[in-house]
Amino acid sequence: MSSGQAEFKMPTLFPGRLHAAEEGFVLLIVLWWLVLVTLLVTQITMGTRTALMISTNIRSSAVAEAQADGAVNEAIFHVLAQDWKADGATHMVRGAQAVAEVRIDDEGGKIDPNVAPAVLMQALLRECGATPKAAAELGDAISEWRSLDLLRFADTAAAAARYRHAGKGYVPPRARFVSEDELGLVLGMTSELLACLEPHISVYSLSVPSLQTTTDPAVRQALTDAYPYDSPQTVSATVREVAVIRVTAIAQQTNGGSRFRRVAVVRVVPAEPDENFIYKILSWEGSAD
Repeated sequence: MSSGQAEFKMPTLFPGRLHAAEEGFVLLIVLWWLVLVTLLVTQITMGTRTALMISTNIRSSAVAEAQADGAVNEAIFHVLAQDWKADGATHMVRGAQAVAEVRIDDEGGKIDPNVAPAVLMQALLRECGATPKAAAELGDAISEWRSLDLLRFADTAAAAARYRHAGKGYVPPRARFVSEDELGLVLGMTSELLACLEPHISVYSLSVPSLQTTTDPAVRQALTDAYPYDSPQTVSATVREVAVIRVTAIAQQTNGGSRFRRVAVVRVVPAEPDENFIYKILSWEGSAD
């Protein structure tokens, strides 16, 4: 086309239609971006809030646990100083951010299955609902489990056969019980019997209680049944040095936050003459309530 001629353009049949479509497409993209940004902001906000809640809960639990641990140590100090007694009384230990309720019990008032005569364990089992036959068999099984006397239980193969026949993958170790829960492994022990026994037994005292040294009604009844010819005396008739204590501390933040429970079993008197310590932690267990 020569330079002198005008440029010819095809007329648009629908003027403005293409421009409006482009604007609509751009608007759609903007709306999608707004939705995406909103979702991102929401996720970030929720994530931040969740992280903050987790952090707050962790801090709250740590404060309660620290208060419970501090209360246990303070209770041990007061027992050693003879300010507090292992009589089951409740003491309050207050901190800057939490308060703990502390209870101290004498483990010597419980029956230790490591040293208790079979007749006493049988009496306690009957107190927990075992039949006389079941109590006798289970009492012998407990003695077999802990006994170091190989002459008394020489037929180790027979014991192993009984446990295998019952579907157990272990045999009596002939060693002392290291926890109350270990009694649940003894042949014939049921979960119901063990739950009944646990408040009245301790594997740490290394002593046999008497009517003069225990206030536990179930233990006193078992002693009476096992030794019916012993003359009962009042609990205050004999003063005995407490050797092992159980300290239970339940701490909670003052603003109603987390709770933590610490249970410690502590020996405050050496079991052997050559032992040298101020106190010894025998068990240290905790749980968040």
